[in-house]
Amino acid sequence: MLALAPKAPFIGYGGQFEGYETQWKTANINNWPYLEVNPDVTDGQGGPLPLPQRAPPPLAQNGLLQAKMGAADDIKGTTGQYDASLGAQSNEVSGRAILAREKQGDTGTYHFIDNLARAIRYATRQLVDMIPKIYDTQRVARIIGLDGETDQAMIDPTQPEAVRKIVDQQTGATIKKIYNPNVGKYDVAVTTGPSYMTKRQEALDAMSRLLQGNPNLWAVAGDLFIKNMDWPGAQEMSKRFAKTIDPKLMDDSEASPELAQAQQQMQAMGQEMQQMQQMLQNVSQSMEAQTLKVKEFDSQVKAYDAETKRISAVQAGMSEEQIQDIAMGVVAAAMESQSMMNQMPEMREESMPMQQEQMPPEMMPPEMMPPQGMPPMGAPQ
Repeated sequence: MLALAPKAPFIGYGGQFEGYETQWKTANINNWPYLEVNPDVTDGQGGPLPLPQRAPPPLAQNGLLQAKMGAADDIKGTTGQYDASLGAQSNEVSGRAILAREKQGDTGTYHFIDNLARAIRYATRQLVDMIPKIYDTQRVARIIGLDGETDQAMIDPTQPEAVRKIVDQQTGATIKKIYNPNVGKYDVAVTTGPSYMTKRQEALDAMSRLLQGNPNLWAVAGDLFIKNMDWPGAQEMSKRFAKTIDPKLMDDSEASPELAQAQQQMQAMGQEMQQMQQMLQNVSQSMEAQTLKVKEFDSQVKAYDAETKRISAVQAGMSEEQIQDIAMGVVAAAMESQSMMNQMPEMREESMPMQQEQMPPEMMPPEMMPPQGMPPMGAPQ
């Protein structure tokens, strides 16, 4: 109705527009700098007639304005987006009331998100069917997580298993994973809801209220609170703040009491085994030392025996002074052997022969008997 409403025409006397018809006919569509008219003095007194004037425009009907407002409300009711959802000021004042109004708007527009999820699910199923056919060689793909962090995924279509883990033999930690999309059957699941940034902002608000009510939580979860902040350097500050927290709180392992007791028993057994190994090493070292002493003692006994035989062999051609000198050396050697025997009483009883000073003369072999006129070994001179 407004578009088809007639333009307000100019009203003037006949003859005033002669010669200027083109300008006056296009005055409603062209911006003429001026419009001229012919003066008409036929008023009978010689005065000019008034200039042409535009008639007042038609007024809009109130029914049309009400119909326009009703149409706007119909559009809002159809889309489920009212003035509050579009950012207009409403009568809600508290934060809870504003959130309730936003949830009502989300409920009214759920079908848009639901149809979008259907489209994403259908397109992704086609991608799942195409990936094994396209990724037919080894490669490293770049992936992006929900939080926007980038990572890499290794793909090897030639391996027999779907996922192959490369584990550190010392620590048992998984170094990396290699995937084969040709093995196994995969499906697609689409979840709808707030974006990661929205959830992050909600988590920050909730943590702020918790920390304001209990400041002691800074020593427990302060790094998580800083991590959800959206300003440059927040991630680096979160890592540094995490180093000030008790390591026991940072440990993600949830061991049961039975498992903890078993680990303590294993540690105790390991300590006992270490002690036993240390004792075995000490015994081995002691046996080696005893073996060396036995070998030294045997060598000295053999040397003493050889010296005695040599004296018996050369006794006939030696003078008394030479025999006494040799006997003195033999006695000194015997005394040294006696001191060693005192250090090893058990070995002396098992392996050492009876000393000559303790053996009666009738039991001594001929080669061990002292020469005539020479006192027995060990006897005072």
